[in-house]
Amino acid sequence: MAVSRCFSLNVILFFSLFLLSTIRKTTSMPHYLEKNCPNSTFAPNSKYKTNLKTLLSSLSTKATTNPFPPGGFYITSIANDTNDAVYGLFLCRGDQNITGCGECVKTAATSGLQTNCPTSKSAVIYYDECMVRYSNESLYGKMVDDPFSSFMNAKRFEGNQTQFFGIMWKTMKAMVAETANNRSTKKFTTKMVNVTRSVTLYAMEQCTPDLTPKDCSLCLNKGIGQLETMKGARILMPSCHVRFETYTFYIGAVNYSLPLLPPPLVAANSTTNGRKGKRKLSTKGTIAIVIPLVVVFGIIIALGFCLAKKKARKFRGVPVGSGEDFATLESLQYDLVTLQTATNNFSEENKLGEGGFGGVYKGILTNGQVVAVKRLSKGSGQGDKEFKNEVLFVAKLQHRNLARLLGFCLDGEEKLLVYEYVANKSLDHFLFDSPNQEQFDWQRRYKIIGGIARGMLYLHQDSRVKVIHRDLKASNVLLDASMNPKVSDFGMARIFGIEQSQENTNRVVGTYGYMAPEYAMHGQFSDKSDVYSFGVVVLEIISGKKNTSFQESGYADDLLSYAWKLWRDGKPLEFVDPIIKDSCSSNEVLRCMLLGLLCVQDDMDDRPTMATALLMLDTHSVTPPMPKEPAYFVRSAREPDILLTDIASDQFTSKSANFSVNDISVTEVHPR
Repeated sequence: MAVSRCFSLNVILFFSLFLLSTIRKTTSMPHYLEKNCPNSTFAPNSKYKTNLKTLLSSLSTKATTNPFPPGGFYITSIANDTNDAVYGLFLCRGDQNITGCGECVKTAATSGLQTNCPTSKSAVIYYDECMVRYSNESLYGKMVDDPFSSFMNAKRFEGNQTQFFGIMWKTMKAMVAETANNRSTKKFTTKMVNVTRSVTLYAMEQCTPDLTPKDCSLCLNKGIGQLETMKGARILMPSCHVRFETYTFYIGAVNYSLPLLPPPLVAANSTTNGRKGKRKLSTKGTIAIVIPLVVVFGIIIALGFCLAKKKARKFRGVPVGSGEDFATLESLQYDLVTLQTATNNFSEENKLGEGGFGGVYKGILTNGQVVAVKRLSKGSGQGDKEFKNEVLFVAKLQHRNLARLLGFCLDGEEKLLVYEYVANKSLDHFLFDSPNQEQFDWQRRYKIIGGIARGMLYLHQDSRVKVIHRDLKASNVLLDASMNPKVSDFGMARIFGIEQSQENTNRVVGTYGYMAPEYAMHGQFSDKSDVYSFGVVVLEIISGKKNTSFQESGYADDLLSYAWKLWRDGKPLEFVDPIIKDSCSSNEVLRCMLLGLLCVQDDMDDRPTMATALLMLDTHSVTPPMPKEPAYFVRSAREPDILLTDIASDQFTSKSANFSVNDISVTEVHPR
């Protein structure tokens, strides 16, 4: 009996697997639709071309290798330096499996783009099954709806066009919110609506999964607005696609609307209640169809359950919020063996330095890409929450003055973050390390101050979310081969709401000497606490001295006090690093020193925004207000009281300070 049961189960399993093997697969060549190649081109033998070739190869490999990218979407970049950076992505139609998606992306990457857009710096190519796109600018999270391509059926709907268009419009509009807010690994929705007894409308919408619901909605609505009352139409845009037809054009996928099944085949002489033309299957025929289908779907559900459990184990300990967050995490994951090999098992020879939570190591991946791997120490204090925090939203931040997160690894107790590699380590190595100071001239320092300001402005105002860094300091500013600054280490960063101005915490984290007083003493932080930290870094860059270790015996207790006293006494140039004093621009140095002092004022309301700070750096004809005493300023008992009005009137007329500025006021710049 047991043998018989086992044999029966084996037969059913074999039969089920046979049925699975006969399910339709997308194995034919992908159907080319359209391409767009802007006029901007690169030189035939340029580094950009080499990086582009590597990028397209990487996209092709990712699409044809298990595990299949979540949602059929993958975004990556190849960049040895900023000027030659190449960013790319692919998006497969939501109903495609690894075979259909892989064949399409492979074709697009290996021949389609290279044939149709051989020297374009940016391009997009569309197939029925996928889209592949690349650019010399970052693509992640950016909604692009132009240029768009439209495809219309040659015939108009032959019935009631007003009724058909109304149903189509209503259906497509109703799908927008469902598509945009889809919390699965893909923003893909299909619908089937009966227009008449003989006409069925099939509709599809899809966005790239990296878009916010708002941006996805905007893109889809623009596409829908371009549709016409034909029998079918589609609009293709770099960030989204919309399409409707009066026939099934997509493969029914689990969790989405299935197309109508064709009527079952029966014997020609079958009848029901003596009526001709009404046909039905016999009981045996029904069983022969239903049982295998039940078994097949049972296997699919079981496999899905197993995969879900496997993923849950894989990310155990990381409190993933939404499906979109999970998709982002999964697409960025590296395995531990890959990173161990890349860093020579985290050898001391490969160690670049020590971060706030652990060591940072240089690594070389199998494709030759150089990376920096941040290995969090077990006793670092950064738990799962902070780890998830740094991975999720740093991956969404894209700016030339922010360190770019490439991926992560979570394996047991190992927590690893993979960043782009920067050749010149961090800012503190040049500022406070004597052998490196001589090559650190004023022009480089001035460029770095501006770059940090742009990176921080992006965090506070221009990114998808408002981000407060909370630990800006010289050691968290990396320098690439061209000495461009990149703000890094976002483990302590916090996301603010659009209208949110500040927040309180009982857990003060960061580095003393860079913390704003309201944060260090009361746990209150905001964009103005980041501005304070920026001001400290600016004063360090000018003086070449570290705030946390500064001591001018008998004159000042910290770097900020020292800077303030020299400024107040009309001797600001005495604050400048002796290495650059003879070669620097006095006006630029003094403007930066004034900016630094404005940023470190005790009252957070007196500090400028990062937008104003950048305006001061970029507009040399602007005269800012006079700074007040910095936070933590300790007045010596020997010093007389000096009125700020006297300081203001004498500030730019002292003989010891040979400089002047124009009388033009500066206004605060606020985000819209």
